[in-house]
Amino acid sequence: MTQPDLNPADSPRPEACFLPAHVAAAQLARGETTALALVEACQTAWSEHNGYVNALVLADFDAAREAAAQSDARRRAGRLHGPLDGIPFSIKESFDVGGWPTTCGAPARLAHRATADAVVVERLRAHGAVLLGKTNVPLGLRDWQSYNAIYGTTRNPHDLTRTPGGSSGGSAAAVCAGMSFFDVGSDIGSSLRNPAHYCGVFSHKSSHGIVPLRGHGNGEDSFAEQDINVAGPIARSARDLELVLRAIAGPDAGHATAWQLDLPPCERAHLADFRVAVLPTHPLAEADAAVGDAITGLGQWLARQGAAVAWNVRPDFDAASLWRTYVLLLRATTSLHMDDAAFADAMARAADADPGDATYATLQFTGATLSHRQWLLLQHARESFARAWSRFFSDYDVLLCPAASTTAFPIDEAGEPWQRSIRVNGQPLPLTSQLFWAGHSGLCGLPSTVAPIGPARDGLPVGVQIVARRFGDLTSLRFAQLLEDAGHAFRPPAGLPASTHI
Repeated sequence: MTQPDLNPADSPRPEACFLPAHVAAAQLARGETTALALVEACQTAWSEHNGYVNALVLADFDAAREAAAQSDARRRAGRLHGPLDGIPFSIKESFDVGGWPTTCGAPARLAHRATADAVVVERLRAHGAVLLGKTNVPLGLRDWQSYNAIYGTTRNPHDLTRTPGGSSGGSAAAVCAGMSFFDVGSDIGSSLRNPAHYCGVFSHKSSHGIVPLRGHGNGEDSFAEQDINVAGPIARSARDLELVLRAIAGPDAGHATAWQLDLPPCERAHLADFRVAVLPTHPLAEADAAVGDAITGLGQWLARQGAAVAWNVRPDFDAASLWRTYVLLLRATTSLHMDDAAFADAMARAADADPGDATYATLQFTGATLSHRQWLLLQHARESFARAWSRFFSDYDVLLCPAASTTAFPIDEAGEPWQRSIRVNGQPLPLTSQLFWAGHSGLCGLPSTVAPIGPARDGLPVGVQIVARRFGDLTSLRFAQLLEDAGHAFRPPAGLPASTHI
């Protein structure tokens, strides 16, 4: 894939790469810019910053310029494909793009080439959006950092010594650094949520099943729907999230003849109209003060705006039981991608495990080797948690809670993720302990929007996870949009060095 020199003609304004997508779309509509200029803005940011950030790891700017020129021609002819027509975007490396590799960071798959676009890529292209390239991931999509032996390490644009998160870390870093107007990632264990929180951008974990996953994962082995896992957008504005979600959501081709998606609208027009539950920390997953205090401050501010705010309320289930069920079903799902040797090792470790051990380090092996009967029995527990969430959301519109226990932590590539620790309020805790904030709502397929509310007391970005009832995507998005209107918006990283080498 070629990565040519910039064309000085059609040169963009320097700040264009940081525009929200909906603002860029409005400028396109008014004739104030062109799709080609937007592509050039992203390539300028990529040329200046990707050598440090290493987020957009595959790019084809020749093809992007050709697609942008086609979009500009459609606009002149009055034949636009929709509000995203001409907007440049990137895609998480784990989604197929026809003719491009899908490796999920595994060197053994470097020679792989996808035969067709993933559904989300196909839909975005059909809406006229302009594909720039693919963004980095961790090996097997199993880390809260984004590095692998093929593409190297992705760094947080706000602090190059720290992680941008994972597994959609390249997605968030590219959007944050102005290399792309939006990206689509996936989330089974906070993979959209923690990167947005760490990088100070917006993301949306969609309700389970509303965005097809066909073409995500291991190339032709991937399929349309996977337990717990979802796809969703990362962007610099909550309004961009809704634009992209509307473009990619809806039944896959095999279901489209029988049903259509009609998400319930959000009737709340002002922050003061919302019934808000605030949970800044939890005994099972302590949040660092830098995160918890920011969410507490947000709740206090919302109360002053007139919102009905309730503090430290929780659904009526045993959170420890939910954690155990989540980890078991999470690793049952991801066991599909284990090779025979890894599965045999997991079988041996599960056989030796203490049945009373509820740590992630043990449950990951037990979950990977569940029998089908055991998996089915866990569905009873999941259904009881889902009913409790339903009761909870009869009293509240949204739950505000952390997306992760800390702000972005220093890059640490030693050992396996489950062997690492993070410092929470000065004490070391297992890195995997913060998966609680992923599974708490993710196990039952609830939508979660992350919005920036920082900087935190440590100067790093901090976000809030906005959880709504199942299929309440437009509610969590509306709340994030109103927060953005009130000033909780994306801020470009300060002082990012301009160079192509690190």
